[in-house]
Amino acid sequence: MLHQNRQAVDNEIYDWEASSDDLYNVDRVDKIFDSYRKINSNYTLFITLISIFPLLGMLGTVIALLGLDMSTADAISSAKNNFFGALTSTAWGIIFAVTFKIINARFFADVEDLIQRHLSLIKKLRKSGIDESQKQSRL
Repeated sequence: MLHQNRQAVDNEIYDWEASSDDLYNVDRVDKIFDSYRKINSNYTLFITLISIFPLLGMLGTVIALLGLDMSTADAISSAKNNFFGALTSTAWGIIFAVTFKIINARFFADVEDLIQRHLSLIKKLRKSGIDESQKQSRL
């Protein structure tokens, strides 16, 4: 999804920069602002997931360990299952965090470049007196 958003935003910026006849078309400007918000929020969500996975793993560990009952001999043998569940949830949290971190490393430069290009374009638009408030006034 991130890769598709990247390509769409990249095409929108190139299209906007390439058309010299109607640079400040309101619909195209709205599309620039909307696509910036979309890619920025999707990327922020993606980055947030990286830190959430280990937390979910720790939560699973705590929940499994809270279920331990050490009062009888039978309970101690069943504690092995709870302990295994605790370690499993921690492992899955780490596995998903590392996987998403690797994916982030693959796309980080491209996404950051697009965000910076968007910000540069938005800055040019604002210097020309065009901003998101025009979209609100048309509604």
